[in-house]
Amino acid sequence: MKSTVNFHPNNCGRAVFLAGAALVAALLLAASPAQAGNILLNTNFGANTGNNVATDWSYFDAPTVPSSIHNYWIGNTNTGGFFAEPLSGTQYWKEYGAGYFSSVNNVAGIYQEFGSAPGSIYQASGWFYTSSMDTLGADCHVWIDVSFFDSHTNLLALYKSADFYATVGVDEWFQFQVTNACDITQPVSTGDPYFTNYTVMGAVTNVTAPSNTATIRYRFAYLQNDGEGGSCYFDDPALILSVGLSPPIISNVFPQNMIFVPPSNGFSFDVTSPSGTTINSNAIHLILNGLDVSSNLAISGSSSNKTVSYQDLQSNMNYNASISVTDVSNLSASASTYFQTTWVGIPPILYLWEAEDFDFNGGKFIDFPDLCNAPGDANCYYGTVGTAGEDEENFDTTGSHLYRPDDAIFINTSGDYLRANLFLADRTDYEINPFDTGDWVNYTRDFTNGVYWMIARVATGINGTLTAVNVADFSTPLGTFTVSNGLGWTTFQNVFLLDANGNKVNVTLNGKTTLQIQSSAGNLLPNFFALVVATPDEPILSGMYPTGTQPFEYTNTLSFTVNTRGSTFPANGIQVNMDGVNVTSSLVITGPSSNETVVYPTLALNAIHTAIISATNSLGHGILITNQFDTFFPNNYMVQASDFDYNGGQYIPIVVTNYNSPDWFPNAYASFEATTNIDFQHTSIAGDQNLYLYRPDGIPQEHGSDYLTTNFVNSGGIEWDLADFGPGDWANYTGTYPAGGFNVYMRTAGLGSNSMSLEQVISGAGTTNQAVKLLGDWNSVGVNNATYYWVPLTQNGTGAPTVVSLGGLETLRLTTTTGDCYPNYFMLVPVAGFNLSVATQGSNILLSFPGQSGVTYGVYSRTNLGSGNWSFLTNVVGASGSGSVIVTPTNTAEFYKVAAPAP
Repeated sequence: MKSTVNFHPNNCGRAVFLAGAALVAALLLAASPAQAGNILLNTNFGANTGNNVATDWSYFDAPTVPSSIHNYWIGNTNTGGFFAEPLSGTQYWKEYGAGYFSSVNNVAGIYQEFGSAPGSIYQASGWFYTSSMDTLGADCHVWIDVSFFDSHTNLLALYKSADFYATVGVDEWFQFQVTNACDITQPVSTGDPYFTNYTVMGAVTNVTAPSNTATIRYRFAYLQNDGEGGSCYFDDPALILSVGLSPPIISNVFPQNMIFVPPSNGFSFDVTSPSGTTINSNAIHLILNGLDVSSNLAISGSSSNKTVSYQDLQSNMNYNASISVTDVSNLSASASTYFQTTWVGIPPILYLWEAEDFDFNGGKFIDFPDLCNAPGDANCYYGTVGTAGEDEENFDTTGSHLYRPDDAIFINTSGDYLRANLFLADRTDYEINPFDTGDWVNYTRDFTNGVYWMIARVATGINGTLTAVNVADFSTPLGTFTVSNGLGWTTFQNVFLLDANGNKVNVTLNGKTTLQIQSSAGNLLPNFFALVVATPDEPILSGMYPTGTQPFEYTNTLSFTVNTRGSTFPANGIQVNMDGVNVTSSLVITGPSSNETVVYPTLALNAIHTAIISATNSLGHGILITNQFDTFFPNNYMVQASDFDYNGGQYIPIVVTNYNSPDWFPNAYASFEATTNIDFQHTSIAGDQNLYLYRPDGIPQEHGSDYLTTNFVNSGGIEWDLADFGPGDWANYTGTYPAGGFNVYMRTAGLGSNSMSLEQVISGAGTTNQAVKLLGDWNSVGVNNATYYWVPLTQNGTGAPTVVSLGGLETLRLTTTTGDCYPNYFMLVPVAGFNLSVATQGSNILLSFPGQSGVTYGVYSRTNLGSGNWSFLTNVVGASGSGSVIVTPTNTAEFYKVAAPAP
């Protein structure tokens, strides 16, 4: 059902609406394409798909929301159960969670801008829908507004529709007209510090461009109130020009948001004036990567209808293109796009197959399938059905079955950048989604004989691993495609098939072969697979330890072997950079020159490391491998974040030397109730009530997915993180802490920029009147709530590592200061002490210490030995057995310290 709605609120910031009020006109309008005179483009949202900004539209959000957060979707009737029937065409815009779970209101949405002349008259409208399965939050609402700007982008006038709330109705499309004129001198707060609305002056029938108008903007806006959920769908927007000249229209832009574009295809677009106004060729501009290439455009056609092309694209390039056009009436239009030419980041592709084109009917396959979206083509995988246990295996229960609707594997639109061949064939781009652990599919082809490297185009919002297997020899997997730091469910990456040591796998194929792709961990969504030419004599690295695949690889040596075929490694052909310092001179290298074992023997213990290894053979072929790992002692003192105090300051003692003691043990705090303002403090948000699975109150908890420490593995315990741990939340941890100085590391996940602080309760522990002392901060940028990393505790505002002195009964407090944090546990790492020698050298001071080669030390000072923050002065790299640094004193009394690791 579709209804026309006209509300007249008392201000443009918030409509006053009473459920059931007779303000809904019972007019049923038939869904139709964009009306005559509608200057908006892509009004049915059919130009692209998935988790992308709709073509011809621009997206806006608060600048504090990470750009990787895409709280929108181009939807259709197959969008995961939370769907509507589009008004016209096959798709609509879906906006949800615009506030990124923030603690303040947030406004986000999409818009289009056009040139406009003073006196032009418009009508504007759009259709809204909210589903009963994903209803807008009680205070969330959407609206349409139309704004006019002068040539300096100053706001001249603003008109808006009434606000659409869920109380208007669910599971039904409602049309809202822009009928309210706003007073732009009277701002109205939305609760979003980056977005302002304005008070209504009265109702209007038409929207008229005021004097000095140069630009008109049509905008759909969604206000999420303080973390409330839900979503709204938007379709058939209209901005109808009834009086005045139409601005130029830029259309048929190619390539638009594409990858793998052959440079020979060139760049092209059309420019048209609907009013028949002349468009001079010198008023058409194309900017590529900041360079004006307008003088190289080829332009043909009539004075008001032109075709434009550019033929000087280069291979292996990322292009950002901006188009601007102005007609002789000084009305303008602009458009932009992004694309990649072949082959950015990878060698030329020899053979590519779509992830959804897996075997069917017990091993049947097509070598070179057609690209199709409908049944009737025998040379296409559309509609084929795989045989369970022979062609595929799927353990999931919910998902979409596009493209192959009767097959058990879930297939959905990918949301990836389109490829030119798919665009020219008018073929939707698909992916396997979900593809969870244990699922697999087979790909049989008559492969051309050769040695290849294999690439997967994949995306994930968390992490995942796909294992490739030659079905003829299941005993030896070929390798894995791994994404350990997913950038989002529609942010795709080209990932090489690698072995356990990070080398590209040389895949030998010879005729008909069946390759099986298994989801071996997480949920990695494949779009396509491809073969490129391998370089068999590229060096191979093996046997690396630490591996970087898990925390707690406690060792003081880094070791690996490098091998090369048909060549040797020359002197200095193997280089290692450890934590920003070239330590090649400290390497111990043994073995023949074509197969060398490499050891770095002075790796700092209880620290985080980044090793960059390069190996180049005598043919000039080389590899560059980055290995990030830690050497933490697995029995360091750790405190689980979910095990905060209970019953007003009560705690279970941790015995440092035995984690499986009769006292604390994994999940020891299960079902323990905590007392607010004594044991914890938390501001509830929507959905919290579903996250008290480990303990009945306090900070919400969720099932963690981090690497399990030995004590959890031995006991069969379940690891729980703190969830929805937002700004101002805190939890206390009382215990008998070991004596000494410690660096403190947090093991956590997070959403975007976030920070936590560690405080010491210095009085009032166990009461509601507690005084705390700041010990330091953990600052980081997280990817999601399931990707864990180490964060060192640092001095407030300096970035210098903090040494915390503890000993005996203490109450420590963990507090979130910014962002969304998912802490797992914090760990105390004993600080190894050494003697610091001080001598004068002229007017300066020489500090000497027994340094370790390749280790970077931080140098600090303060004016009071017993109190105050240490100020970071500089870094110094230790030499073999010693280290020294010269400092210039600034006070009559100054104290110094040297510590590792450096910031």
